[in-house]
Amino acid sequence: MSVPALVATITAVLAGTASEAGAHVWNSLVDLVRRTFGAGSRERELVESDLTDEEDADAESVDDLARHLAARALLDPDFADALRSWTTSAQSTPTGDGSVTNIVGGNARIDGGLLQARDVHGSITLGGTDHGR
Repeated sequence: MSVPALVATITAVLAGTASEAGAHVWNSLVDLVRRTFGAGSRERELVESDLTDEEDADAESVDDLARHLAARALLDPDFADALRSWTTSAQSTPTGDGSVTNIVGGNARIDGGLLQARDVHGSITLGGTDHGR
C-alpha cells in the first residue's frame, strides 16, 4: 500500500460522497477503521469527524490518514488484505459526477507532460517520432 495511491483513492472517494455510491464506499472505509483501530485513535478521529466535515477535509488530513493506514498495513497482513480490497472496490465504484482527479504529491517528479483522462477506448500515443533530427 503506497501512501500516494491511498491519498488519491481517499480523495476521489471524498469528492464523490454526495452520491449514494460514494457515501457507501466512504462508510465502508469508516467501518474498516472502526473495526481495526481503538476508540480515541487518530485514525478513527479522522474518519469520524475531520474528513467528513468539509471545513476540515484538507489534503493534510487525507495524507495523515493514508500514512496511518499504510503503516498499519505493513504490520498487519489481515488489515492489508482488507485495505487492498477496499481500495479495489473504491477504484471501481463510480462515486461522483464523472470528473477525473489526478493528485501528484509527495516526492513525485514529472519530466514532461501529465495526462488526465477518463474512459479511454483505444490507444493513446504520447510524444512522437523525431522527424529530421
